[in-house]
Amino acid sequence: MINRANEIVKRQMVWLVLAAVLFGFLLGPEMSKDFLKELKAFILPSAFIMLWASMITMKVEHFAKSFAQPKKLLVGNLMSLIVAPLLMLPLALVFASHSPKIYAGLVMAGIAPPGGFVTYWSMILNANMGLAVSLTITTFVVSLFLIPWGMKWLVGGKVNVDVMFLFKKILILVVGPFILAMITRWLIIHKKGEKNMGKFKPWFSLISSLMALYLVFAGVSLKADFLVQHLQILILPLVGALLYYLIAYPLSYFILHKWLKYPLFDAIPLIYGTATKNLSIGMGLAAAAFGPLTLLGVVLCMVFQMPLASMWFKFFSKQEISEHEKVIRMKFKIGDEDIEVIDVYENCELKEEVVRK
Repeated sequence: MINRANEIVKRQMVWLVLAAVLFGFLLGPEMSKDFLKELKAFILPSAFIMLWASMITMKVEHFAKSFAQPKKLLVGNLMSLIVAPLLMLPLALVFASHSPKIYAGLVMAGIAPPGGFVTYWSMILNANMGLAVSLTITTFVVSLFLIPWGMKWLVGGKVNVDVMFLFKKILILVVGPFILAMITRWLIIHKKGEKNMGKFKPWFSLISSLMALYLVFAGVSLKADFLVQHLQILILPLVGALLYYLIAYPLSYFILHKWLKYPLFDAIPLIYGTATKNLSIGMGLAAAAFGPLTLLGVVLCMVFQMPLASMWFKFFSKQEISEHEKVIRMKFKIGDEDIEVIDVYENCELKEEVVRK
């Protein structure tokens, strides 16, 4: 039952986000001030719960292996945390300068670290999962310090950015849920075992998705009166959000695969790490540190992130992988037996295991 509900929510997330926006528009003006205060009061707790639930599946033990491919990992961090926000910046300036708060939301979406979708798309495309996990973890750590000063530099001229206040919010909304998530994960594994961890994932995924939908609904409801009267304020930022994804994917594809000559096996996690962002973190910080309109700027990116990621999945799945990227079959002689080993490019633990033997 929970598995089915979770799959439905994940497949229909884009439409559910649009529905939350629509209901916020329709119901917000009809809500009493007291009820709106209640909605606003639950924004911070719901953001905390959303991030806690989304982080439980992270495996901290992978952090020790994060530097197995240092050059590619460094390039991935630069693409995700430097190139991506610098790409979003001019689009935000052109399409959202009339609304500083929404402008800040678009920039927040650009500077956020990549999320779990990097590993998800890498997994189903049979790309470099080790690099995908390493990129997710290292960018998460770096962004704890990058976001406060990055937002100050990128949006400080239009929106008041208190670096220490934002850093405190990160400690509360990112580090706090992460620590609690790791404790929760340890308790589950300790009580039920690692093999049973998968049974709990749909629950946490569903909780995180529902909290995200609440944030969207609450954020729109709180500003519904203003937005209804100024609906045109969203049109240009919506175009800016769409253009970000239309540019980010081909740009990162060209830089990583065509220019740097990374094989698709390695380029795919880095491309998804550049274009797809952890919008849950972006939404949580936007709502807590800047307010509903900034939250709405992040939501505009959420509308396009999943559809464009899916389109590029179809593109990558049809690519003819070159010979040096293909799974190479290698024979190792152990005793009197020839053992055929599958070496997945540079990230082959099985090959290393056989060599050691």
